[in-house]
Amino acid sequence: MLRDLLSRRGLITAGGAALALSPSTFAQSIAPAPPGAPPDDAARIAAEDDGAEHLTIPVMLGNKGPFRFVVDTGADRSVIADDLAVALGLIRGNNVTVQGVVRSYNSRFVAVADLHFGTVERRNLSLPVLPRNYLRADGYLGLDAVDGTRVVLDFKDHLLQIERSRASFYTARNRWQQIAIPVRGSMGHLRAMNSSVENVSTTCFIDTGAQVSCGNVHLLRALAAQNTDIALIGAIPITGVTGGMIMAKVIRVGRIQLHGISFTDAVIAIADMDIFNVWGLANEPAMLIGMNFLRQFARVSIDYGVKEIRFDLAALMMARNGA
Repeated sequence: MLRDLLSRRGLITAGGAALALSPSTFAQSIAPAPPGAPPDDAARIAAEDDGAEHLTIPVMLGNKGPFRFVVDTGADRSVIADDLAVALGLIRGNNVTVQGVVRSYNSRFVAVADLHFGTVERRNLSLPVLPRNYLRADGYLGLDAVDGTRVVLDFKDHLLQIERSRASFYTARNRWQQIAIPVRGSMGHLRAMNSSVENVSTTCFIDTGAQVSCGNVHLLRALAAQNTDIALIGAIPITGVTGGMIMAKVIRVGRIQLHGISFTDAVIAIADMDIFNVWGLANEPAMLIGMNFLRQFARVSIDYGVKEIRFDLAALMMARNGA
């Protein structure tokens, strides 16, 4: 099952949020990782924007390519564009219904014997086929491709690094000033702990396929129940990879707390998107952290092995210190 994407129009309309850190963030001691050479199996891949603020990387399918795939940590399964599947002569197999935000899409799997990017290789995958005009890319890399690895989104140097989990080793690059956020979950569904919107306890997760951050209707109801002064500032369209469109409310909240990191004066969308059902969060306050928040950091890493998310604060600290 694949969840849908927020449209580029949503990003432009909704805007971003101011970033702040709790006083304890700068005071805490962040021990540097043990020195060592960069891992041999680390894949440092030059990333590109696809025009909709998604991060794409070159992917090889067998000995063909490279093709541009969106990296989507909110999607369970990787998918491929219909015209690319035809051009590669991939044989279509069983039927599959891909559930989207607005509607479902009846498609078929294609068998991909070998998919690799950098030094990461995945074999014998079954990928649903979706229309290119919905995907706006050659395909998507979901959790079936990146689960079990450590994904580093390097916005400063515009690189994507995929390597073994830190459970196996530490890298020399981890000398940045960082803050680690513990997460829980299984099968790649990592949820941030100690998170809240205003004073409402909220389950948050990172979604690199979403341009704007979005909460569900349960979050909005909980905010209203505690008499939070919610500023409704409009509505934005949300489009999906299965087609169609729905409208989402846009609200402004005073503070979103993600462990020791705070996003202040934050603008978020509100909609009951299918991704909340996929992640088992349909009946509680929940929020996905999209690219408009993530891009405020120099680097963000998601470690699916040790279940940890790290934010690089070095650029923020230099700015605070006047460097």
